[in-house]
Amino acid sequence: MTKAEIIDLLLEGDAASIGQAIKEMRAISPNDNIILNLAGQWNRLQKDIAARVISNEYANLTQNQIMNSLLEVAKKLPDSSFSNSGGSSSGSSSSNLSASSSKALTVFLSYNHKDTADATKVKDFLRSKGINVTIDSEAMKSGEDIAEFINKCIRESDVTLSLVSTNSLLSAWVGIETMNTLVGEKIAGKKFISVVIDGAFYDRGFVDTAFTEVEKRMAELKELMLARLDKDRGIEDLQSERTRNKNLLNDLPEIVANLRARLNVDISGDNFEKGMEKVARDILE
Repeated sequence: MTKAEIIDLLLEGDAASIGQAIKEMRAISPNDNIILNLAGQWNRLQKDIAARVISNEYANLTQNQIMNSLLEVAKKLPDSSFSNSGGSSSGSSSSNLSASSSKALTVFLSYNHKDTADATKVKDFLRSKGINVTIDSEAMKSGEDIAEFINKCIRESDVTLSLVSTNSLLSAWVGIETMNTLVGEKIAGKKFISVVIDGAFYDRGFVDTAFTEVEKRMAELKELMLARLDKDRGIEDLQSERTRNKNLLNDLPEIVANLRARLNVDISGDNFEKGMEKVARDILE
């Protein structure tokens, strides 16, 4: 089966097609650890779905996460056809994996750009402890797709460290990062650490206040879209932004519930040094 045919299978998005794509990818690269890991995640998901131990929403979210990861791997396959005995494509992925596994522990720092000053302090503190930190301002290349960059960083990092604030929780991009990491935490053993620089989310009324703000954005986007359509102009950029905000509306209650249910480290104000010492210890454990 060709690379294009495998990608087409994945894009169909149904369980049977994804399962067949995984089978074809394993036949092409039987020793590729990334494919084996994703195949294991997929098999566990199917068992959980059959046993009805997870919600449909979580199952769909997890399936999409695995599919996106498989697409990243499939895009790196050679363009030519393969027989089931073929294995020439495994070298690149395996060597990349070996290279990444030899690196020191890596932390992906998730934050909203309005909190850049706090993110810089956190980055500098962790690096002073010998911890590698990936941050978009340094690692993201010009022209790189933001969603792909987020998924790649979460997938390739050992830990995602999220700076929690009103700014971050109202950010559709940080919402994507948080949901993807929560999924990774459950299906791939990824570590997620949340540090609080603004604890407004602990208030019971926070989600409703946030809903009002996001709904206001969506209403403004709708007006802009209608105005463009009246002039026969394209709206793709606005549709993309509206979709991200719609997903944030759907995901925010779960994100806040997860944050409230875990031990978050307070690094606000005078708590920074003590809090970050704990974060560094937790990362290195």
